[in-house]
Amino acid sequence: MMSLPLFKTAIIGALAGALTASSSALAVSKLYDATASAVLKGGKPCFYTLAKISNPPPDYMKGMGMSFSVFNEATGSKGYAWNTWFASWARPLPTSPALCVPYGVASPDQNKQPAKPLPRDTPLSFAMTGEHGKHGVGFCVRKNGSGRDYLSTVTWQDGIASCTTEPLRSTP
Repeated sequence: MMSLPLFKTAIIGALAGALTASSSALAVSKLYDATASAVLKGGKPCFYTLAKISNPPPDYMKGMGMSFSVFNEATGSKGYAWNTWFASWARPLPTSPALCVPYGVASPDQNKQPAKPLPRDTPLSFAMTGEHGKHGVGFCVRKNGSGRDYLSTVTWQDGIASCTTEPLRSTP
């Protein structure tokens, strides 16, 4: 028969092992598969992915179309600023600033939320979803010391998004 101290040690060891083995199940996944970025073109954000994406898409994703959206992350103002879906994307895939998708582009298929004017100094998030996975980035439209617009990064703390002064990276 096992002594009580030895039994306690065995139980604690088994529990620690079980918790360690299941810790990945407790992890929170990110909101997208790959990071996107944006540049300003004509005074509006223009979005593209920083990931390599295959064309044609994988068989299991074919026919999903492509959706582009910008969401206002500000507490008290949450909601879509733009949300559109294309049954098929006939343009080159947005994989660089030269091939980016301009904010507000309308689809002949479905426009759930036509583009609204983007507020300054407000945390926003872009998502590109569909046949090529989910790509996303948080950003803010800000003014620099010279009064010129630029895009900055967003940070999240305790579920609350805020703008930073750090310029948004346009490369991986």
